Amino acid sequence: MLLNNDSFCLAARDGLPWNPSIHESTLLQRINGRSVSALRLVSFFKQIPEFKELNAEDRFTLVKYNLIGLVVLNSSLSYNMEADAIMETDSDAPWNPAISMKVHGDEIHRRVKKVFDSFVRIARYDQRIIQLALIVLILTKGFSTNGSASEPILDDTLGVYRAQKYYTELLWKYLQTVHGNNKAIHIFKELVVHFISWQTLQEYLCRDLPNVLTATEMNELLPIMKSLLQLP
Repeated sequence: MLLNNDSFCLAARDGLPWNPSIHESTLLQRINGRSVSALRLVSFFKQIPEFKELNAEDRFTLVKYNLIGLVVLNSSLSYNMEADAIMETDSDAPWNPAISMKVHGDEIHRRVKKVFDSFVRIARYDQRIIQLALIVLILTKGFSTNGSASEPILDDTLGVYRAQKYYTELLWKYLQTVHGNNKAIHIFKELVVHFISWQTLQEYLCRDLPNVLTATEMNELLPIMKSLLQLP
């Protein structure tokens, strides 16, 4: 099952934890602003029959421990290269990359941009590859790199495995059928390598939050972001 690109923008403005039209001028605002992207991504996963059929507790575990790492991959679908901006809908305020550079420095910003640009290249080549990769990764148990968090055991491990296996095979068959075997191998390898790099960066950025946010700002993180970042 392949969904169209509108599936990533289904979350209504009413009830969102953050107003996506607000221009983010601080790191705290930027992190809280990602709650909208996260909820839109959850809306997408809720349309996947194999995901909907999973045990409710297992769905919660997979979202809580896997979702935050997928926001960057999802963002590659909404990136405008000419404007250097991520905008999931026309009413969203554009993403400001200068915030990360100011907070984390040139080296971290350069590494993040390198990984993100690799996802953007794949998205511009074929967005369905990113869509399928998102489904495969949300269904991957133990995907989270947060070693300090105690991730629950799934109630129906076999059910999650079957769904993940189905979409992994679907991704591979799609790549082979549409782009040929050699290109399929190259893209699949690029997805794996760059996402491992992103996991390392994501772990560092999450671990560094108490160093770049004040205690007051940490308390002002939205509950959904605290949950996804596995913060107390």
